[in-house]
Amino acid sequence: MSAEPSSVPDHRRFNHTIRYQKQLLANFPDGALTAIDAGCGEGLAARTMARDGLTVTAIDVDEPSIERARAQDCEGITYVVGDIFETDLEPADVVYSGALLHHMDIDAGLERLKSWVAPGGRLCIVGAARATWMDLHREIAGSLAEKAFALAKGSSWKHGSPTVWPPPHTYREVRAAAMRILPGAEYKARVLWRYTIVWDRPSDS
Repeated sequence: MSAEPSSVPDHRRFNHTIRYQKQLLANFPDGALTAIDAGCGEGLAARTMARDGLTVTAIDVDEPSIERARAQDCEGITYVVGDIFETDLEPADVVYSGALLHHMDIDAGLERLKSWVAPGGRLCIVGAARATWMDLHREIAGSLAEKAFALAKGSSWKHGSPTVWPPPHTYREVRAAAMRILPGAEYKARVLWRYTIVWDRPSDS
C-alpha cells in the first residue's frame, strides 16, 4: 500500500513538476521578501520559499489540499482556500505556479498570475502541455530517462490534489500565449509533458 501523500517528507518528494520547481525556485530576484504560491496543493513550493526566508501566501481552490498543507507545519505561510480569479492578493516579489494553468483558460490564467507580480518581481511557472507528433522525439527521450530514474530511485511521489489529464493546451499554444502576454519571458519546452516559463516584471511597471 502506498503512503499518504502528506506522510512523505518534503526531501523525498519527486515528480515531473517538482523536478523543474526546484530549478526555478533556486534563484529569487535580489531583495525578494514576499511570494505567492498559486495552486499550492499540499504546499511543497510554499514551504520551500518560506524556508528560504520569504513571507508566502499560498492559495488553492481545493480545501482538502489546503488542510493537508496546513497540517505540515511551517512558519511564514498564510494559506487561502479560494479561486485565483475570485481572490484579491497583494502583489508579491515572487509568484510561483506549478501544474495549475492546464486547469483553466491559458490566457486568463497567465494574465491573473502576471497581475500578482510586483514591480521588479518574478513569475515562475511549471506547467503541463499536450504533446503533438512534432514533440515525440523529446517525449520518447524523456520516457527513457524516467524509466532509468525509477529503477535508480523508485516511483515518483503521487500528490493527492485534483488532476486534469491530458492537458488541453499544446506546447506551441502555451508558448504563443506566453510570448503574447509576458513579453520577454523565457519559455522552455521540457520533457514528459512539462514546460517552464520565467518572466521578470520591469521595476518601473
